[in-house]
Amino acid sequence: MRDMNRSLAIALGLFTATLLSGCGSSTSAPPPPPPPPISVSVSPTSASIPVNATQQFTATLQNDPSNKGVTWALTQDGASCSSECGTLSATSSASGIPITYTAPATMPANPSVTLTATSTADPTKSALATLTVTAPLPISISVSPTSASIPVNATQQFTATLQNDPSIKGVTWALTQDGASCSSECGTLSATSSASGTPITYTAPAKVPSKTNVSIIATSVTDKNAVVGSGITITVGTVKIVPARLNFGTVHVGRSSSPQSTTLTNTGNTTLSVTSVTITGTGHGDFSQTNTCGTSVGAGNPCTITVTFKPTKSGPRSANLSISDNSAGSPQQVPLSGKGSSTLTASVRSALAISQTTAVPSPTGPNNVGTRVMDLVDSSRDDPFLADGSKRELLVRFWYPAALREACQLAQYTSPKTWRYVSQLVGIPLPEIRTNSCLNAPIADGVHPVVVFTPGYTATFTDYTFIFEDLASRGYVIASVAHTYETTAVEFPDGRFVESVLGSHLGKTLRGDVPALRFAMSVRLSDLEFVVNELQLLDARSDSPFAGKLDMSAVALAGHSMGGLSALLGIERDQRFRAGIIIDGDVPDALVSETQTPVLILAAGREVWSDDESRLWANLRGPRLAVNLKGAEHLTPSDAVWLAKDAIATGAMGPEKTMAAVRNYIAAFLDANLRGKPWDPLLIGASSDFPDADVTTQNELLGGEP
Repeated sequence: MRDMNRSLAIALGLFTATLLSGCGSSTSAPPPPPPPPISVSVSPTSASIPVNATQQFTATLQNDPSNKGVTWALTQDGASCSSECGTLSATSSASGIPITYTAPATMPANPSVTLTATSTADPTKSALATLTVTAPLPISISVSPTSASIPVNATQQFTATLQNDPSIKGVTWALTQDGASCSSECGTLSATSSASGTPITYTAPAKVPSKTNVSIIATSVTDKNAVVGSGITITVGTVKIVPARLNFGTVHVGRSSSPQSTTLTNTGNTTLSVTSVTITGTGHGDFSQTNTCGTSVGAGNPCTITVTFKPTKSGPRSANLSISDNSAGSPQQVPLSGKGSSTLTASVRSALAISQTTAVPSPTGPNNVGTRVMDLVDSSRDDPFLADGSKRELLVRFWYPAALREACQLAQYTSPKTWRYVSQLVGIPLPEIRTNSCLNAPIADGVHPVVVFTPGYTATFTDYTFIFEDLASRGYVIASVAHTYETTAVEFPDGRFVESVLGSHLGKTLRGDVPALRFAMSVRLSDLEFVVNELQLLDARSDSPFAGKLDMSAVALAGHSMGGLSALLGIERDQRFRAGIIIDGDVPDALVSETQTPVLILAAGREVWSDDESRLWANLRGPRLAVNLKGAEHLTPSDAVWLAKDAIATGAMGPEKTMAAVRNYIAAFLDANLRGKPWDPLLIGASSDFPDADVTTQNELLGGEP
């Protein structure tokens, strides 16, 4: 039976094979599917490229069995373009192999360029990249180390690094004291010029000069405006410390910074005995240190001291790293500085949540107050926060004495979208605020002095409205600047809402590192120069709401916190500012140039003035006044003092008297130095009206007697 089944299967198989073979092509296997089409992609798909700069582009092909790659072409408006729109390192490439685009040497009339990669095997397949040629990035220089304490006869290398220097011409070097060239008595340099990244050597003099502070200055050969310096202190003994000061930038209260280190080197021929390494000064509790020095450091050997900053309260904090040893000049001091950024405490949140509505404290001057917002675009400057060639755009809010010719429409405190965003950051519903300002009211007759205001780091341009409305009621025009992409948030008139790219002092994220702060500061200074230019135009143009009403010979620059440092540097940089007001400001850890410009320092809660503040005070050679609000905190001179009433420290004077002190000292100083009025008694000494305002006058040492 099994054999019969096998025979049947064979027979059936033969029959089937014969049948299929006789069916011809109509029964052949189906043809294979066609190959998938070639596809092309380009990376990156878009790029902004400064003039003379380069950018690599790569084309990737799929389903190209011939491996013929792509051809490349540059076009503008669909037509081939010459070298004025840039050049390519190659006109063809294999898949995955990059080519280089080089932007033209000068800005083209049309900055938009299209780069096309086309398949060689199938010219119907291509991909595009959109290129935008932008203005050249400004040359910038950094010098390392940023500071040094160097004993006599010792040496230290310094290196300048340039960015955005297409000519690669490097830097020139010079030694200065108080802004003037100094002779060999302040040391010598191994070279007066160097390439970027190539160190030169500074040698300290054989004896300590009469002025121990020296600046080593690096200047770009290509752009003489690109200048940066490093501070040197010449000392006795054999202890070299590099860097000689540590700045930790801004750190949230209660959080720890990234550690920073300084290197101590024994430049002598015998062992250095180390007695102690400690942190001293009023802010000693905000800093901690570890070190590898032990009890001795061998001849020619270094050790490392590492410091961490953990602020206990908001505002500037300072202390000294003190090293005691058997070298002359012991103990060596390394200044430490940083700023605590306020986090909203439970008491502040509770105070903010008490009521659904509140009002800005009433101004005290005789004038009604007007306010308006203006959108200003600097067509000469690309926005340094962006890479797409967009021009720098700023909102400026004005407060001014108003002439009311019709009913007053009270202005909003800030835009509703901004206020909702701030509410979201702080995590509680914020109250609706009633202001004392009439929206877009005409300015009062006469010519009015001007105060340009730059807020604290990431603060908004309305955070000091209680000061602005009061000054406006006294006859001043205030122009408060929103530094776009740094300020926590700003809403432009067309509805665009721009948040800070650096975080916010109100939120959980904040860029407080030194590079971020330096970048923000450089942008601010350019912003302020532009705003003064615009004020001159607004005063001169007949169609301006301020036509002929701004006294551009009487312009002050004021700011809080980082804005205080901006004000200080701004008056040094631009002589159109005739007075400066530093409100609880950050003080630079570098030497400050002497200035004849009148300056008011309004500080909050100083237990002791820092060494940097004392150096600043010594360099103020014009009219000067320092007022310390005892028991106050960093937020006291802002609107937080009335928004979160009784939760912001104001000392024994309390909120109302403290706000009056802030308003009156600022107004009295401006009246004397912009309007030429007789000096108010507030500017001459202590006042019984404000017993906790500690005043240092023109001929006194800061914190001491004449």
